[in-house]
Amino acid sequence: MQNALRQVVIVVRQAVVLAAGLSTRTYPLTVRKPKPLLKIANVPNLSHLLRGLAIAGVSRVILVVGFERHQVERFFGSQFESLRIDYAVQEQALGTGHAVLQAAPWLQPEEPFLVLNGDDLLLPDPLKEAVTTVPSLIVARHPQPYRFGVVEVANGYVHRIWEKPKEATPNALVSTGAWSLPFEALQWLQGMPPAEDGEIRLPDILPHLVQIGLRAIVTDEGWVPLTYPWDVLIATKHLLERWTTGTGERLLPPPEVLGEVHPMAEVVGDVRIEAGARINAGAKIIGPAIIGRETVVESGCDVVRCVIGDRCHIGQGAHLEDCVLMDEVRIGKDVVLEWSVLGDRVVVGNEVRSFAKLPHGITVRSVVKGMLVDTGMERLGCILGDEARIGDRSVLYPGVKVWVGKTVMPASEVLEDVR
Repeated sequence: MQNALRQVVIVVRQAVVLAAGLSTRTYPLTVRKPKPLLKIANVPNLSHLLRGLAIAGVSRVILVVGFERHQVERFFGSQFESLRIDYAVQEQALGTGHAVLQAAPWLQPEEPFLVLNGDDLLLPDPLKEAVTTVPSLIVARHPQPYRFGVVEVANGYVHRIWEKPKEATPNALVSTGAWSLPFEALQWLQGMPPAEDGEIRLPDILPHLVQIGLRAIVTDEGWVPLTYPWDVLIATKHLLERWTTGTGERLLPPPEVLGEVHPMAEVVGDVRIEAGARINAGAKIIGPAIIGRETVVESGCDVVRCVIGDRCHIGQGAHLEDCVLMDEVRIGKDVVLEWSVLGDRVVVGNEVRSFAKLPHGITVRSVVKGMLVDTGMERLGCILGDEARIGDRSVLYPGVKVWVGKTVMPASEVLEDVR
C-alpha cells in the first residue's frame, strides 16, 4: 500500500476547505463576517479558492463552517460554478484535524482529498500540481516565517515542520496549510489523542506522511496568507499584478469599461469599470484598478491603483492611492487616503487625511490583540471597520484601526486604535 501511494498517479476530485474560524487577528474587518468572505479585488476570497479548485479539476468541496456560517451558506449555496458544495459544522475551535473529521461523513470512501484553508489566497497553479501528487504539502517562502510552520525539505520531500520558530531565517519555506492526503489520513486523525489544549491538529499526522513520502510542492507566487487586516492590501496587489500580466485572468474578469465615463475623464492602464458606475468630468482612474457596480467617482478625483466596491461614492477632489474599499463606502470632498482598507458602509468626512508612511526604512507597527505587530510594510494607512464614521478634517496616523460602528469626531488626530 505504501509503494502504491508513492507510485500511482491519482487525480484528487474532492476537497475539504476550512472556513470555521473566528479570525480575531483580522479585526476590525471580520467582526461581523467570516474571513473567507473578505473581498480581494471585489470578489470574496473563498470564491478565488473555489474557482482555482475547479480549474485544477476538483468536482466536490466540503466547506467546514462555524462562525457566521449562514453567511457562507447563503452566498455559495450547494453549487459554485462546476463544484458541488456540502457543509460540515465545527461548533468549537478544536483544531484543524478536528475540523477535517467533521467533514469525514461527506468524503467519498477510499478516495484521496485536499485540505485547504478557506481564508488564504491560493492560486490555481500549485493546486493543479497538488491534485496529482498524493500525499503532498504546498510550501512557500515568506519574509516572516516565524508566523507559520517552517518546513524542512530534502530531495523534494518534507521531513519535518517546526511550529512558529522564533529564530527562523527570513524567507524560509513555510507550510501554507494546503495538503493532499490519502483516505487513510482520516483513520490516523481518529486515532490521534487531543493535545493538552483539547485540539487535534492536522500536522500531528506528519510522521505517517513522512513514512510514505510527503512531497513538497513549492510555489513562488501562488500563495498569500490573510492573517492580519493589512494582508487584504497585499493580496489585492498580488492579484492585480497577475491580472495585468495576463497570468490571473482566469480568476478575474478582464479590464473593460462597462459603466459611464465622461469624455473629460481619464482612464489610464488596466482598469475595469463595472456596469452602472459613473466616472465624472475631470476624474482620473489609473490602473490597475477596479471600480464596482453603481459606484460614482466625482469630478477632480484621482483614483490610483485602487479597488473600489459596489455602490460607493467618492467625493470631489478626493485622492485615493493603493486603497481597498468594500461596498457602499462614502468618501467626502478633498479626502486623501493611501494604503488603507475600508469596510462596508464606512463614511469618511470632508478633508480627512490618512498618513501612510513613516521615515524611510521604518516599517509600520500596528496593535493586534494587545500586541504591537511589525507589519513589514513601509506604507500602511488606516483600517476602518464596517460602518465606521470619520469626521471632517480628521487625521489618521499609519497603522491605526477604527472599530465597527465607531465614530471619530471632526478635527480629531487619531494616533491609536479607536475601539
